[in-house]
Amino acid sequence: MNGKATTTRTRLERGRSALGPALELVHTGRAPTRAVLTAELGVTRATAGAVAAELEALGLIQVDSRPAAAGSQGRPSHRLAVNDTGPVALAAQVHADGYRAALVGLGGEIVATDPGCVIVSADPAQVLGEVVDAGAALLKGTGRRCVGAGLAVPSAVAEPEGTALNPLHLAWPAGSPVRQIFAERVRAAGITGPAFTGNDVNLAALAEHRHGAGRGAKDLLCVATGHRGVGGALVLDGRLHSGSSGLALEVGHLTVNPDGRP
Repeated sequence: MNGKATTTRTRLERGRSALGPALELVHTGRAPTRAVLTAELGVTRATAGAVAAELEALGLIQVDSRPAAAGSQGRPSHRLAVNDTGPVALAAQVHADGYRAALVGLGGEIVATDPGCVIVSADPAQVLGEVVDAGAALLKGTGRRCVGAGLAVPSAVAEPEGTALNPLHLAWPAGSPVRQIFAERVRAAGITGPAFTGNDVNLAALAEHRHGAGRGAKDLLCVATGHRGVGGALVLDGRLHSGSSGLALEVGHLTVNPDGRP
């Protein structure tokens, strides 16, 4: 192995632990150039270059080395963007008025979506099986590589069990093991990657923080009055604040004064 290849490998080994953080920075738009990536990661320019090259080789990002526009100061920095033909995640949502499945790429782009249905069975296993089947059909139609699946449900989801404590609007039994059921259906459909289930407003808050109204903010309060009831979620210092058992900010089910106004 020549000296240049050895140096490149050494730089990548030093920055390998930064691959995940680097991808998140590009994925959320906080590192549009290699110079910004270098500063955000706190590594050398060479290490950041090796990390960006590895992410590009994995098909996750695109590195544009064309020089900056005329008149710019300093050495031009390579531009970074997510690979719009890269892997996707299966995103599913179940609510009182139906369900929906979609494939979402890096950067939050919706690649494909299924219209879902307008009637939700009282059997969570049946509903989750249908929504996963819809997602599997989307994957087959697009031919994209799937790296995981996520499910949003209109219920507090207890941690670490992943049970839906109060799926009142779905007529599902309290304590339904939705995370276990969803993961089993995902595996049975041949979809690779981890499967996660969470409260719909919590997941909406994370999405708004990364790609929407809260982008660039350190903290975010989200209050949802969507399909039925009131939901809340809180992002503190870039992380979802869910409490010790996943029930923080369940504002729609909090009694402040038993004798107060409704």
